[in-house]
Amino acid sequence: MKRKSASSLNPRKKPQQRRSRVTVDTIFEAAIQVLLANGLAVTTSQVAERAGVSVGTLYQYFPNKQALLAAVVKRHVGGVVDATILACQAAHGRTIGEMCSAMMNAFVEAKTRRPEVSRALYLPSAAVDADAIVKEEAARCAQAVHDMLVTASDAKFAQARMVSGVLIASIVGPTRAVIESGGNRATFEKLKQHLIALGVGYLKEVSGTTRGDPA
Repeated sequence: MKRKSASSLNPRKKPQQRRSRVTVDTIFEAAIQVLLANGLAVTTSQVAERAGVSVGTLYQYFPNKQALLAAVVKRHVGGVVDATILACQAAHGRTIGEMCSAMMNAFVEAKTRRPEVSRALYLPSAAVDADAIVKEEAARCAQAVHDMLVTASDAKFAQARMVSGVLIASIVGPTRAVIESGGNRATFEKLKQHLIALGVGYLKEVSGTTRGDPA
C-alpha cells in the first residue's frame, strides 16, 4: 500500500475565528468517539455525521482521513507535552526528587486524564506517521527537561542533554503499557510512584552532587 506523503497529512487550514475553532474541536472529539467505536474502520463521513457537520465542512480543514487523524494525534501528544513542560518550568531550582515528582505527575496525569482517548489514538499511529509527531513533541519536552535539570539544587549533569532524552524515553513505554492494559486510577497513581523512583534512581546514578558534597 502506498504511504501518504507528509504534505497530505497536513491540515488544509487552521481555524482562526472562535466559531471555526469550536467546529474543529467538535470534529476532533467526534473522530475520537468514532475511533473508540469502530477502530481504524473510521471514515470521514462517520466523523462528520458524529460532529453534526457536512463532509464538505470537514474537508475545508482536513484533505483526508489520515490528515484528520494526524491532527488529532498531534493535539493529544502536544497537550501532554505542554503539561509536562509547564511542570518542568515550575520545578527549576529544586532537588532532583522534586523535579521527578513534578515531571512524572504531570505527564501521567495528562496522559491518563482520558485513558480511553490515549488507547484509541495508539491505533492510527502507523497510518499517520505518528513516530514523526512523537519525535517532534519529544524534542520539545526533552529541551524543557534539560533546562530544568541544569538548575538542580542537589546535582549536576555532565551530559544533561542526553540525560533528558533518556529520562523522557524511560517514561513513555511504561505509561503506554499501563494504559493499554486497561489500568484504572489506582494503577495510574502507582505508575506515578514507580516512574518517580525510576527517574530519581537514574538521575542519582548519572549525576554528581553539588555544594561540596562528595561525588
